[in-house]
This record gives sequence, C-alpha cells and structure tokens, in this order.
Amino acid sequence: MAAFAREHGLVFFDAPVLGTRQPAEAGQLLVLAAGPVEGRGAVSPVLDAVGARTVWTGEDGAEGSATRLKLVANSWVLAVTNAAGEALALAKALGVDPQGFFDAIDGGPLDMGYLRAKSGLILDDRLSPAQFAVSTAAKDARLIVEAGERGGVRLDVAAASAERFERAAAQGHGDEDMAAAYFASFDEKA
Repeated sequence: MAAFAREHGLVFFDAPVLGTRQPAEAGQLLVLAAGPVEGRGAVSPVLDAVGARTVWTGEDGAEGSATRLKLVANSWVLAVTNAAGEALALAKALGVDPQGFFDAIDGGPLDMGYLRAKSGLILDDRLSPAQFAVSTAAKDARLIVEAGERGGVRLDVAAASAERFERAAAQGHGDEDMAAAYFASFDEKA
C-alpha cells in the first residue's frame, strides 16, 4: 500500500485499530496511527469517526510503526485470552468452581476486566457472534510469531497461542469468539 501511495503521489498513513465488535460499532476503537504531521488534520475526521482516541506512533506511515505496535498489543491480548481459557479448563478438570478463582483474585493485581469478560463468554456460552474470531486470532498469532522471528526473538507463548487457536478452529470453533480457544484444552467440544 505504501508503494502504491508513493507511485501515485499520495500520502500514506498506517492506521490499524484495537478493539472488538462492540467498540467498532460504537466508534470507540483505539486508532494507532503513523503519518506526516502536516497531513494529520486531513485524516483526523476519518480516524475520529471510528475511534475514541488516536495514538500517533511516528511520522512515516510506510515504516509501519502503528502496525508493529498493534502486533505487540495483540500479543498481549492473545496470551491473556489463552491464559483465561486454560485457567477455566484447569478449574473444570480439578472440579473447582470458577467463581472460587474469581473470588480469590478479586480486586488484586491479578484481577482484570478482560479476564472476566472472556471468561464470561465461555461460562455463559456466548461465543457467537464473535467479537474477535478464533480464525482471525490464529492468523494474528502467526503474524506475531513471524514478526518476532524477523526481529530475532523467539515468542514461545505466541507460537503456543497460534497452535491453540488452530486446534480450536479445527474443532469447529473458527467463527466463534477467540475465547473459544478454551476448547483446545479438551479432545473434543467440552
């Protein structure tokens, strides 16, 4: 896209977003953007229409600084999502009521709204419609692993996340919310 913009005398902005279905529908995404300062006024109305906030990551959109930041943020999101699923799967395997886990971490540094939101989707069987699909999460996890390899780092958690998402998709959960990676802990749909 950056090469196309250059070839046609256009200014290129790198502007991926963070957020799920609900924030997107409400125009409340977080926009990560990179591009020249002098052109930002022209693109700001578009970014403001989809996002509640824009974080500028650099002045050269062609260098992909915003996309790279999105990969870093998504690596965290995917890891937390898989960790939530594994904690719930372990609770099931050990006969532990998940509420006991939530009570134990309540209000402490290990408690987080995202954990509770993704866990709620699993426990309440609300995996459809997907806020962020298992198949999309698998693709993003692979992109994160590849980016790490290009940067000379090994991302074992991201690689394991990709495998979990791919396993869940193979079990028939590809179109469900990425929290459905929970099912990858079992031989078949639990």
